[in-house]
Amino acid sequence: MTGGQGNRRQTLDVVRGIAILLVIAFHLDAATGVAAIDALRPVARAGWCGVDLFFVLSGFLVGGMVLEEAARPEGLRLGRFFSRRALRLLPPLYAYLAALLLIGGAQAWPMVMPVLFHLQNYGTTAPSHLWSLAVEEHFYLAAAFALPWLARRGGTRVIAALMAVMIACLALRTGALIAGETHLHLQWQTQYRIDALTMGVLLAAVRLYRPALFAALTERRWLFGGVAAAGFAVLVTIGDDGWRPGLGFVIAYPAAAALILALYSARIPRLLEWPACGLARLGVIAYSLYIWHASVARVVEGLAPAIGSPLLVLALKYAAVIAVAAAMYAAVERPALRLRTVKWAFPRRAPKALAA
Repeated sequence: MTGGQGNRRQTLDVVRGIAILLVIAFHLDAATGVAAIDALRPVARAGWCGVDLFFVLSGFLVGGMVLEEAARPEGLRLGRFFSRRALRLLPPLYAYLAALLLIGGAQAWPMVMPVLFHLQNYGTTAPSHLWSLAVEEHFYLAAAFALPWLARRGGTRVIAALMAVMIACLALRTGALIAGETHLHLQWQTQYRIDALTMGVLLAAVRLYRPALFAALTERRWLFGGVAAAGFAVLVTIGDDGWRPGLGFVIAYPAAAALILALYSARIPRLLEWPACGLARLGVIAYSLYIWHASVARVVEGLAPAIGSPLLVLALKYAAVIAVAAAMYAAVERPALRLRTVKWAFPRRAPKALAA
């Protein structure tokens, strides 16, 4: 659920905002008794695809950064890369885990321990919504070593390898599905989900090594916007009754890639500036939203008998999770992100030719 924090494109923050809104809608879905609102519940039930959108966007941003740094004379500095990733991910995550320990005491350790080692997607004791963070960390641990090695052998080799990984992941997931693997494992476990992240890195590789092709693709924004909309419409239509690990995943991440291509260089129309600005602001605090939303919503649910109205409970859930996430972003996430821009903290190494 992460991405780069460098030169921001507002449209990519909009994509991130769409992704987190889908995820929140999926986890907060509940009947309200208001027909007009409950008619949107099939859309909320397809909100699981927000994770795939996050994966593709994260692969595009972080994978692209790895490839770009690997192409420089000094290459990718692994220490700098992992230190910056730690500042991006760990302060908000550890603040959340500390809150779990503060509230739950010793009984919370079974929830916290797998997350500390990024193994939460291979068990069931950790907070269930954190599984995708483990998939990302496993993927980037491998990518930080593999991508620079491939990059030294040329862009064609990088693109071919990424396509091979996507095909292998699809084959592995399909075989596991046929063999009767549980849907939970197919959704959570790293080996079954890295095709979405790889798709994002593939987009970044095309942008770096085939810039004319990437520009041509982003100019066809209406085509790719239509593909993204059609893919989401299919996910809404087929529902979530057993389709997700098979057809669902195969549709979700290509549709996510299409949305990124559609919005990458798009100008936001004047009529859509306000909603786009709202989505972009959600995108900025998306990681804190991802970390905190499930637990905050559970607290509000505990107040439901006193509140009474299901519609009011749902509205309070959204208000509470956004308020808490905004506060945690300001108090924890943003200060940690600022440290990543301090030159003395992570100075770039001089190119070898100039180091002497």
